Amino acid sequence: MKTAGVLAGLGPLAGAYFYLRLCELTPAAGDEGHIPVVLASDTTVPSRLDHLQGIGPSPVPGLQAVGRRLIRAGADFVVMPSSTTSYYQNEIQAGLSVPMISMIEEVATTLAQEGYARVGLLGTTPTRTYGVYEEAFARHHLAIVYPDEASQNETMQIIWEVKGHGNFQPGRISTPKTSAPLLDILNRAWSGSTDVILLACTELPVVGRFLLAQRTERPVVSATDILAKATIRYAMAES
Repeated sequence: MKTAGVLAGLGPLAGAYFYLRLCELTPAAGDEGHIPVVLASDTTVPSRLDHLQGIGPSPVPGLQAVGRRLIRAGADFVVMPSSTTSYYQNEIQAGLSVPMISMIEEVATTLAQEGYARVGLLGTTPTRTYGVYEEAFARHHLAIVYPDEASQNETMQIIWEVKGHGNFQPGRISTPKTSAPLLDILNRAWSGSTDVILLACTELPVVGRFLLAQRTERPVVSATDILAKATIRYAMAES
């Protein structure tokens, strides 16, 4: 079984939630059935959001350094649970000696295989501005529907709250009550032409976990879960 290296801290809670989902989704009968994982949550990496907005240094050298640390710790491949940071994936990969799984490609492939055509995409504003998903989705004949400006701004507010700018009680960040603002956003008029909603930013499934298990007007899928399942497949595949 291969060892997965998780390049986390993008943000920290999103990385921790990815590892939780990795464990929950692994078909293990006991401890030994889980995949080996090394995880680095390095919060000293410069802000990707700041860099994309032209107000901060490039995060690429720091991300490459974290990736190499994972490799030295035994990682056979690297995963990075962050849609926004996937903008830099090719640059990060160029500095690593093991492959990186592309979350963007895994999401596009999965949604296409499941027969979706019009995807409502909830993510950070830079993910939208820089078209992080657009090339992969176009190759898989998937149309992206973005939220209206007000809904996008409210989505960013939720993301910032998960990153630590909010007033969530410790241990109470994912509840029906805290999920309510996100549920309101995805049920608005902008989503009417979609056949699935993608929680692309990996902060969103943290607060929206309850939405993934309840009935909504259209299916809601998590980029975090898609990457976790791909990580499990890759780790368990025969060499």
